[in-house]
Amino acid sequence: MTTIQTKRLLLDDITQQDHQQLFTLFSNAKVMEYYDMAALSEPHEGAEIVELFHQIEANKQGKRWAIRLPHQGALIGTCGFNSWDPSNFSTVIGYELLPEYWGKGYASEVVACLVDMAFSEQLPLPINRIEAFVVDGNHGSNNVLTKCGFVHEGCLRDKGYWNDQFADMNVFSLLKRDLS
Repeated sequence: MTTIQTKRLLLDDITQQDHQQLFTLFSNAKVMEYYDMAALSEPHEGAEIVELFHQIEANKQGKRWAIRLPHQGALIGTCGFNSWDPSNFSTVIGYELLPEYWGKGYASEVVACLVDMAFSEQLPLPINRIEAFVVDGNHGSNNVLTKCGFVHEGCLRDKGYWNDQFADMNVFSLLKRDLS
């Protein structure tokens, strides 16, 4: 699973050369407003994100890809499977884009691709359930998931803690049988 082509995007491996673009992405106030971690503040932290994503894959816990426009090549976001739970046949997805790429349907395109991968046995484990956790108030992400067929299961009150405060997280899911 190295490179995946969607209708308008290229999903490929995140490399050390992406560290500056990852810093730009994860230090952007608009991106991080509804993200479940503190914004990056030092450029070297971009390289740490690369290493984190590589460790997740090396430990067979998940997989993240760079989102790129084919004609540009530059990273405009990331997406993937944040965690795999083989005993429950489930996975958690995540995605983020730079704000200048919001509202163009890219996130929905990425989520549809991740759903297809998960349910078509392209992952190292069979998947029956895909989950997504969305910080309360992130209406854009709520809409993307709903558009892609996910069901809002509820809100986990004070589920997350970062930036010295608790945050509610909305839980969305899509089951393999939902697509039948």
